Amino acid sequence: MSIRLSCPSCNSAFALAALPDSRRATCPRCGDVFPIRTYTEETDDGPQSPATSAGAKNASRTQGEGRRMLGVLVAAAFLILLAGFPPFLALLKPPKNKPQPPVPLSATAKSPSQLSALGYLRADCNIVFAVQPGPLLAYAERTKQQPRDVLAQTGLPDAARNTIEQLGVELAQIDHIAGGVTLGEGEDAFRLALVLVLKQPLANEDEFLTKLKAKPVAGKKSHHDVLVGKIPLLLTRVSPTVWVFGFNDKDLDAVDKGGHGPGGTHLRGLQTMLAAVPPDASVWLAADDERDWTQKPVMKLVGQSAEAKKWLPAVKDGRGGLVAVSLGEQPRVKVQVRAADDKTGDRVRAYFAASATETASATSGGSGTIAHFEAPFDGANSGKLLQRFLSDAGN
Repeated sequence: MSIRLSCPSCNSAFALAALPDSRRATCPRCGDVFPIRTYTEETDDGPQSPATSAGAKNASRTQGEGRRMLGVLVAAAFLILLAGFPPFLALLKPPKNKPQPPVPLSATAKSPSQLSALGYLRADCNIVFAVQPGPLLAYAERTKQQPRDVLAQTGLPDAARNTIEQLGVELAQIDHIAGGVTLGEGEDAFRLALVLVLKQPLANEDEFLTKLKAKPVAGKKSHHDVLVGKIPLLLTRVSPTVWVFGFNDKDLDAVDKGGHGPGGTHLRGLQTMLAAVPPDASVWLAADDERDWTQKPVMKLVGQSAEAKKWLPAVKDGRGGLVAVSLGEQPRVKVQVRAADDKTGDRVRAYFAASATETASATSGGSGTIAHFEAPFDGANSGKLLQRFLSDAGN
């Protein structure tokens, strides 16, 4: 006797020779592995419903015994309830997810070369950011602040902060998050990939997918259409601890190749800026491109806003930039600029040198097209410092 099933992911019907001991089946069409909850038994005479299966043929023979046994069980259950037997009451409670051990909080950041998430970004990304919540949460606890407020002080854009919150995963569960953006031309005018790396598998993957309004993609194992905020994205599960989001398959090409490994060595256009990220930086954003940013279609569109018009002229003279915040025992912020030419680089270095004299323990330097500035990170003032840099650059 065989059984006939229907795949919950792609709705394909198929048969198995027998019910597996594990009560799980693999769809031959889409490859999804799912628990067997319903099935139809088949004999040489055709399909049978459970009511006409072999077990049902003996039902009439045992009805009298069943009724007597049911009466005994009901009476016993009634007495147990009156006595308030705790183990029995516990059985009446709905099952809960198996509790996981607490996640250890690490206050030490990994260097970019150790971040596995970078390996799943597109090779042509020209903007990349990474966040490591461990040091951020430790800093927030030391300074008695909310983690979201600390993220805002680091200069991470609102869109990036909101996206992290909308994933529905506690910060303490996250090892690191990395995002990559490609500003290009034509179909690649705007591409996006976001990689979530967890410290341990989710206690309930179904709950995680439900929060994202996930819908399985037919014919693609572990692919789901999801909503992050109000943005429709494609999600793929690389492993129990690695999840990658993108607009479509073009943003997940590195996943299909098995990833490029930690460190983002395939991000050829960003190597100068990635090399400048301090090894203990827990929040950083890097951008670099040989072309004029103002000529990119997306930048032209953004440039129509009144706010963008203040700083867009300065972007024309720049090719790359980095903001990195280290939140260890001696928190610091680093800003680096790659100018379009040496003359512009000289002007930026002079500006940074003047700013360093106004800030205690600040330093500046660089050569050629590179200019950099470092200072102690102060949550109350560092954000204002970065805003001043951007405003002055526009002037």
